[in-house]
Amino acid sequence: MKAVILVAYASRYGSTREVATRISEVLRKPGFQVECRPMSTVSSLADYRTVVCGAPFYYGRWPRQARRFLSRFGPELVHRDVAVFGTGRVGDEQTEQQARAQLDQLLTRYDWLHPFTTAMFGGRWDPESLTGVHRLFLHLPASPLRGLPAADLRDWNAIEDWAARIARMVKSGAAQPESHESGPGHTRSGVPLSLIAEYAADQQRPEPRAAQPESHSKRPESHGKRLESHGNKE
Repeated sequence: MKAVILVAYASRYGSTREVATRISEVLRKPGFQVECRPMSTVSSLADYRTVVCGAPFYYGRWPRQARRFLSRFGPELVHRDVAVFGTGRVGDEQTEQQARAQLDQLLTRYDWLHPFTTAMFGGRWDPESLTGVHRLFLHLPASPLRGLPAADLRDWNAIEDWAARIARMVKSGAAQPESHESGPGHTRSGVPLSLIAEYAADQQRPEPRAAQPESHSKRPESHGKRLESHGNKE
């Protein structure tokens, strides 16, 4: 396994891609070899010791591309040092807390995943860029996004600080989940492989056709005012 860092992202409108690109640039400064790629193009994690995963939250949920990535690579991710970030709508203390709660909830669902640090960042919101179900939801009378003006809520200083922290932790060897006694059928973090298999199987079930809001979550280490808004330019 090479000492290469992978920054894998899901992005529909471009905002999360730009955040992932900035994180990659910061990680390269200390001399790390970094690859920044859409999750859908990743075919193997064999070359990566550290994986940074990022995706926007759409109505409380990560996009399908991100969920498929976790499903496909779950058995390998538990043997990697993983950092996770989300993007969404963060404009004040209340929305920031809600966004953080969504990331917490997400990671609670994937309780076999043990990131060494997580972060929630503001995103870029442009109602004119929305397509498909996102545009449809925007125009519903009860939509919380109805009437919101375009805005770029990304705090680049916070994003760069978090990336620099990842670099320091990787360099010092601190970028590791809490270790547990592991035996046959368990990962190095003590997670039963059967649990990951059950999760992967569950993800193969067809989703209901009706569009539903997505839900955020969190976990270890949190950082700053950060998030990408529903339907933002992800």
